[in-house]
Amino acid sequence: NISRAKFIKKARQERAWPQQQLADVAGVNLRTIQRLEKDGSASFETLMGVAQAFNIDVKELNQISSSNEKINSQKKVYLLPRLVTGKHLTDVVLGADQFQVEHDEADDPRAVNSMKGILVLLKQDIVRFYDADPSKLLQIEAEMSQEIKGLESFGFFLFGTKRVIPRVLGKVKTEITMCTLYMSHSNSPRVLRNKNSNMMVPALLTEVAK
Repeated sequence: NISRAKFIKKARQERAWPQQQLADVAGVNLRTIQRLEKDGSASFETLMGVAQAFNIDVKELNQISSSNEKINSQKKVYLLPRLVTGKHLTDVVLGADQFQVEHDEADDPRAVNSMKGILVLLKQDIVRFYDADPSKLLQIEAEMSQEIKGLESFGFFLFGTKRVIPRVLGKVKTEITMCTLYMSHSNSPRVLRNKNSNMMVPALLTEVAK
């Protein structure tokens, strides 16, 4: 199915993944991805793996083969940069109207607690951000740097971005600033590096807040 082949190739390129990386994330071999992008043919197990890699329902890949309809029209792939310091985190958080947090699964309870620690700290400090003088802001950023280092000690990296998107409330349309944070395991095949070796993680994010 050529429509499916084109969609999968486009979705992979949006994430800046080489074919081998998609194969690793989907749990298949490279030749399977090459064949899939050539003619769209694949087993159901392969389509399941690819759908999970793209964070979509496998039914959507089958819809492409039958109706060629455009899916996820209100979603777009964003490459979220890695946040290394508290300053990086506050730059993403400050000015945001809404927050959303995504994360990989963590088997280690200590990693889970570290994830919770960052979220608790953010919840406590959101109000303080706006009223803080420069010295207090530096203290908040230092605390966040320590939380990020703690998260990394358990093998997880923090990624995030801030963007302006439309918000629909009934028939009223406004714009809001959305902060998205993503906590991903350092060994995740989803994580990629750009030409400057900066780490990023691709995330399929909604383009409209409701």
